[in-house]
Amino acid sequence: MKATKFFVLAAMLLAGSAFTAINATSWQVKEDSYSVKFDTKGASGIMKGFKGTINFDANNLPQSNFDVSVDVNTINTGNGMKNRHAKGEDFFNAEKYPYIQFTSSKMEKTATGFIATGKLKIKETVKDVSIPFTFAGAGNEGTFKGNFEINRTDFKLERRGVGETVAIELVIPVKK
Repeated sequence: MKATKFFVLAAMLLAGSAFTAINATSWQVKEDSYSVKFDTKGASGIMKGFKGTINFDANNLPQSNFDVSVDVNTINTGNGMKNRHAKGEDFFNAEKYPYIQFTSSKMEKTATGFIATGKLKIKETVKDVSIPFTFAGAGNEGTFKGNFEINRTDFKLERRGVGETVAIELVIPVKK
């Protein structure tokens, strides 16, 4: 009787483990190695303060996700006056909205890499965006690279003398 109970319990555990979700690999951003660059007519520069959760496995895209942000207070255009204006109340309003956030909802494989689709939040505005990216990894390290564009007026970033289209380049080295 004891042996029967043991085999039944073992069979249940084995069957249950077949339905356990395999999670994507959790990656940590290599501090001071990443770059978030932006370029538009009239302003270009970098932002730091990139942090968040990166779970990615090219062979398990349904379990992969990004929930990341960048600190608006780190904006650097190379011009102190432009930096203050960008952080000011009439543009990013960094005091009230200190982070730009992206949360993915879906990952897809493409012919040239991947696309992360999700919500981009700048100030109080949230928009659906798709970010094409590549991932090159070896062992416990890798690098995500992506390029995409947004229209700044979609996010209520109003400023004369600055182009409407903002090109964004991401280079995010990571480690396990």
